[in-house]
Amino acid sequence: MAARSTERLLNLLIALVSRERGYTRAELREAVPSYAESASDEAFERMFERDKAELRDLGYPIEEVSEDPLFPDDTHGHRYRIPRGSFTLPPLQFTAEESAVLALAANAWTDASLGELARRALRKLEPAIGGLPDDDAPPLLQPTLTAHEPSFEPLLSAVVRHREVRFDYLARSTDQLTTRRLRPWGIGSRYGNWYVVGWDLDRKDSRTFRLSRIMSDVTVTRKEFDPPEGFSMNEALSHMVSHAPARTVEVLARPGHALMLRRMASRQQPAAAAGEWDRLHIPFAETEILAEEIAAAGPGVVVPEGGDGTAPTMQAEVRAAVVRRLGSAAAAVAAFRGVPVDWTVKSRKGTRNKLSTADHLSRLLEIVRWVYAHQGAELEETARRFGITDQELIADLNTLFVCGKPGHMPDQLIDASWDDGHVYLSNADELSDPVRLTQPEASALLVGLQTLRTVPGGDSEAVASAIAKVAGAAGDAGVLANAVGARPITDTPAPALADVMATVRRAVEERRRIRIRYVVPSRDELTERVVDPVQVFSSNTHWYVRAWCLTSEGMRNFRLDRISSVEDAGPAGERPAAQEAAAASPPAPGTPDTVEVVLITDRRSRWIADQYHASRTAVVRMPGGPRTGPAADHEAALIGFQTVEAVCALVTRYGGQLAVAGPEDVVAQVELWVNSALRAYGASEQP
Repeated sequence: MAARSTERLLNLLIALVSRERGYTRAELREAVPSYAESASDEAFERMFERDKAELRDLGYPIEEVSEDPLFPDDTHGHRYRIPRGSFTLPPLQFTAEESAVLALAANAWTDASLGELARRALRKLEPAIGGLPDDDAPPLLQPTLTAHEPSFEPLLSAVVRHREVRFDYLARSTDQLTTRRLRPWGIGSRYGNWYVVGWDLDRKDSRTFRLSRIMSDVTVTRKEFDPPEGFSMNEALSHMVSHAPARTVEVLARPGHALMLRRMASRQQPAAAAGEWDRLHIPFAETEILAEEIAAAGPGVVVPEGGDGTAPTMQAEVRAAVVRRLGSAAAAVAAFRGVPVDWTVKSRKGTRNKLSTADHLSRLLEIVRWVYAHQGAELEETARRFGITDQELIADLNTLFVCGKPGHMPDQLIDASWDDGHVYLSNADELSDPVRLTQPEASALLVGLQTLRTVPGGDSEAVASAIAKVAGAAGDAGVLANAVGARPITDTPAPALADVMATVRRAVEERRRIRIRYVVPSRDELTERVVDPVQVFSSNTHWYVRAWCLTSEGMRNFRLDRISSVEDAGPAGERPAAQEAAAASPPAPGTPDTVEVVLITDRRSRWIADQYHASRTAVVRMPGGPRTGPAADHEAALIGFQTVEAVCALVTRYGGQLAVAGPEDVVAQVELWVNSALRAYGASEQP
């Protein structure tokens, strides 16, 4: 059915492009085979309206011209056409520096669908770039983007299409869930979080919403709006208050525990006697962010009621936030302990990754343009270029082979051949012109480019000029470039982190070996490593270095803010074959798996399955629970972790958003960890 939909859409596109005077609806119903087979007028009308919208979203401006000036609103008297040249890419030329940053931006997304949109945009721009870079040579510095929130893609779509949206939002100030109606003007990231800015239709004012607090699916309506003149998402992000860590809270920590919190502390008071705890004075800006770190430390840390020299209300606020997380974690662990998982009930994640008709048509059109420019290209090379198998490419060529101009006589069909292992196409001149970027393609690439502006030492001049050209390639330069944005994760990085970053980057560029002291939170210990760094990359909030660890003889990722010291250790050694192969693979935060755990996630934490490379996912239904609604929106993920402590910390960090269903011994350890941490606060404070 999907193949037939793509075939119908392609035949409609060819018809609208190939005839200058266009076609009436009645003529199109006869000219496009699938329309002629429609059982009723209503079915044809639905298909035709849907297909028009699909083609417009792909960048093809369908004109509707009335044949009778006395009845301009009579759509049945309209002729439909796509003028040649109206969809072609404007003349562009990118410098070598701009081409380099475009390649980095296109590879920034870790999300498969958004990454494919950005790479598709890059392929369309290839003639202006002068050839795509060699994918086998990973860059020394690579920012990466992850949009964990399920609301990101529908909101991005609504922003670029100027459509009103509706969603349920958990307000930070009141902790109340309300339905919000919004005209979204822009979307962007700052401080490691994604935000949408727009006009709140109920409060009659502009508002900023953090995507992680959107608790429902986003409904994109058909109501369109015009964004305000001069709006800039980057400017809106810049106006967000960069809360300096002016407040301080006191935390008690067991001696030798909570190493990450100790790195955050401005002052430490060692225990005065055996059996007592150390006192840490931790500056902070965001209560919830600090509460995450304290809760993740588990039983080794407690926030006392009265801090030494801290404001009582501030101390109480942090303490309450930690207790709330721990209490929610305990409730989730109890609710999902031992819940059965049927792995045959596939998660919604699988359906989201299914190739849509529009995406399939985009790929077919890319294949036509590529082969026209490279007649006789090898079948394997062509398939590899589009990230598909040889069999999938042959299926696409077969689809092209049965499509063509109205009449569909042999001389009107696209001619495709690949018998000798080389691909040739002809009789598809109308589809061979380079097409301008669609707004989703340009937006995905633009967000990556905006993120490059946040990279320390990034080439802002090349990035800025590339942004202007990419927005122009979508035909809506001003509005689109200003609708997406990204600002630095931190405006003023801590001096210690800046020094570590500078030393590590120098080691990567000069192929030097380094010795690091590294905090391993999952084991709450400080280790010493000798490593050969190969790449520095970011993942939204944090910077990492990928390095070959001489001790473990494998590629590892080290978070820069967990490196307590770094020093040069001489020239890097010759890379063995295993190291070269590992260096060429894409970066992904994580460590080798030793413990397999079944995590239960809700819609807020579903991103964990991707971030931790789940081997299996499935929908989970609580026995006797609702079949629909938020309470039923849970998924199971089978994930490997280095230690059980890492699982415990994850459960308490995201209190209530996830739990552990098995194995039983891991569930018991998580339960003990959570309840021991909660017990220190007293039964009266527990939610």
